[in-house]
Amino acid sequence: MKTTKIALAAFCLLLAACTAEVPDNTAIPLEYREFTASVEVSPTRTSLDGMSVKWDESGEQITMIDSQGNSYTLNQTAVSSDRSTATFSGNVPQSGLLYAIYPAQSSVTMSGGSISFNIPAVQTPVENSFASATAPAISKVSDSGSLSFKNVCGLVGFTVNANDITSIKFSATEDNDGALAGPTLVSYSGSVPQSVCGESTGSEEVELSGTIQSGKKYWALVAPGEYYDLKVVFTNSQGRTATFSTDNTMVVERSKAQSITPFTITDTDWDDFTEPGGTAMLTYSEASSFVSGYNSPKDYTNSYGTWAICTYNGNPGFQLNKDKVAYIGTPSFEASITSIILTLTSDSGTSGNIYFCPSKGSTSQPSGSLTVSCKGKTGEYDVSSLGLKQIWIRSSFYVKISSITVVWGSGGSGEIPDDPDPDDPDIPIPDPNGLADFGWFELPAQTDKNADGRDDVNTDYYYSHTMRADAPRIRNFSSCYSKSKLHPVWVAAPMHNCYIGSSGRNDAYKNDPAIPFDQAPKWSGYTRGHMLGSSDRTVSKETNKQVFYYSNIGAQLQSGFNTGGGAWNNLESVTDGQWCSDTLYQVIGCIFQRFTTKDGNITVYPKTVSTSPGVSSIPTAWYKVLLRTKKGNTGKRVDQCSASELKCAAFILPHFSNAGHKPTANDLYTVEQLEALTGLTFFVNVPNAPKSTVTASDWGL
Repeated sequence: MKTTKIALAAFCLLLAACTAEVPDNTAIPLEYREFTASVEVSPTRTSLDGMSVKWDESGEQITMIDSQGNSYTLNQTAVSSDRSTATFSGNVPQSGLLYAIYPAQSSVTMSGGSISFNIPAVQTPVENSFASATAPAISKVSDSGSLSFKNVCGLVGFTVNANDITSIKFSATEDNDGALAGPTLVSYSGSVPQSVCGESTGSEEVELSGTIQSGKKYWALVAPGEYYDLKVVFTNSQGRTATFSTDNTMVVERSKAQSITPFTITDTDWDDFTEPGGTAMLTYSEASSFVSGYNSPKDYTNSYGTWAICTYNGNPGFQLNKDKVAYIGTPSFEASITSIILTLTSDSGTSGNIYFCPSKGSTSQPSGSLTVSCKGKTGEYDVSSLGLKQIWIRSSFYVKISSITVVWGSGGSGEIPDDPDPDDPDIPIPDPNGLADFGWFELPAQTDKNADGRDDVNTDYYYSHTMRADAPRIRNFSSCYSKSKLHPVWVAAPMHNCYIGSSGRNDAYKNDPAIPFDQAPKWSGYTRGHMLGSSDRTVSKETNKQVFYYSNIGAQLQSGFNTGGGAWNNLESVTDGQWCSDTLYQVIGCIFQRFTTKDGNITVYPKTVSTSPGVSSIPTAWYKVLLRTKKGNTGKRVDQCSASELKCAAFILPHFSNAGHKPTANDLYTVEQLEALTGLTFFVNVPNAPKSTVTASDWGL
């Protein structure tokens, strides 16, 4: 813990002592004594009642322990009218008492000034409080017989706006190898008790199990510490679960309350929720016989639903006109529309604004509409911000449209208008003559010609090629994983709007099933950093879950690197701005040897940490390699482009806490320079990729 540095070795020895036989105390002279007990005024206490400290009136017990480690149980014999103090009585030694412990402990040991406690990992939820006799507290015994109990734990509070919840599980990783609950050692040599709950014997999860009412607050007792990888899992009576997580760090202080933002669970939050979705299309050629002459929009029904359409007689497209009653209305779908693709006719206007509207309107743009600039003859427009299940399309200029494609909900079962991958995954046969096993443009060179998932030359490298769960003909990402380092080496993925939807983040951390051994699930002192981001794959819930494979998760410093305002987070923001309709091709990877920046100012040295499967290497630097067309909207494949039509670059950041750092030219390298550092070969399927040059202004620097 931050405030306690009891050695873990000593912790284990003391826990072993807890199971030893309690010394025989029959020879110690005992006398009947009474003690008046109070509790420190703070947000945690024996039980909660508003903001007051209260003792329960149910006949509680405490334990006293003497200097020889003998323990004695005392019973509650009185409680003051305001419940601020209580009296405990029993037979205890005439002298030599050191500490009183609440609640009474069935087995307690003191050694070297430290006392064993237990913070329960499963607790009973109590509205606006916590269960009786569960909050550990300790008091030094004064000569006058007064006891002033001080709390050992902190509190974490939860409110959920949902009915039928039966369990709240809170899990987190402590920054100094601690745990939330379980066997705990308390030392009280100073003015306040300090505790350590060891990771090796404790629990990283605390559960409130029982009846939980919507809108009420419940408190969990946890060990003090600095926690990250916070996750809250709600379970209802049908066994359905809803999971929420954050990368933020939370500091829990002894005898202080820390409340987490209230949670509201909707249908889409349940882990087994399957969002409806699909793609609907309408072409003018399909409906041309239905429409004749100019008139107000008329209903037209096809297999996708009922559309509202309008045209002039003989025009080769659906008509939109400025300031006239001419619009296109989509069918009403089961879930919100996420994107609309419009294909304009050759004689249509291409300069002006298109309006996506929540209602029909008349001759003007209705309030609440989304205004976008025309993107040429074909445009794909993100309308997810509207949250509408039905949209009316208007314009500020003369437009004729030959086809309309609407993507709604999760996007359906896999037919999407743009597939950025050139390979046919139905025939996953490596190219025996190629440097890369498959034809994906950003895939680095590998040698796995027998397709067994292991490199034919460097047998430490294992490969996985994950296809989209909702569209198995389309790739999600490829990964190279090092067995000796227990860490990803690189992840390669196309970046395109066809991967974006409304699934949100699903936190389904698990082993990559294509890699035949356990991968590192987490690292002490480091957060779990996505290589391919969760927000980059939201087209469906199942596809988002795939980016939580450990083959896509690396060890990153949280403070100043991974979190908002950190160096890596700022680089991600810059590269997100390079997405384009032609597709941005990206490789995210790690350097493990000693790394020094170009200016020589920063050097990061290799290190390893222990993980549950073994010992994992921690990256000394992280990089992103990018390739795309300069214009971004050529409609050409990058392997069909000349070098002058393409741009590529490598960004490399040393792995250290560097809050506020934004990418500069010092972080920018040619791809060939990165190849020399890593021994990898990038963009082998794009022979014209300009890997020997880089221009900072091409990347907004």
